[in-house]
Amino acid sequence: MSRNRFLMFAALGLVLLLFTYIQKERAKDAYMSQKEDLLVFEKEAKELGGLKSKHGDKKAISRSVSTLLKIKAPSKDFTKSNSRVLEFEGLDKRVLNQLIKKIQNSTLEIRKLDIIRESASAAKLRVEIKK
Repeated sequence: MSRNRFLMFAALGLVLLLFTYIQKERAKDAYMSQKEDLLVFEKEAKELGGLKSKHGDKKAISRSVSTLLKIKAPSKDFTKSNSRVLEFEGLDKRVLNQLIKKIQNSTLEIRKLDIIRESASAAKLRVEIKK
């Protein structure tokens, strides 16, 4: 009987050893995946922080607006309920393209953008920018 008990304890010990090894490997895999997720989250958080500071920068907004004003002087420039409205009239396709590219590449928070064709070769652009 003692030999049977010894073999049973050895088999039970082997099973427990195998079980703990499998649990250790699972825990290790879970830790590695969580570590990768944390690194991705940290990278995204840094990007969001950079974008937030970039979009909240008043100097960058004023520089973007002054760049638009350098391309073509607006026919109307007024403030309307916490937003600035710029209206450009009589734009040919080259100037219109320049203005639209500058608006797209800027960090301005645009509330409304209207492009209205006045004639075959001229257009009107109305931009409403959040202050």
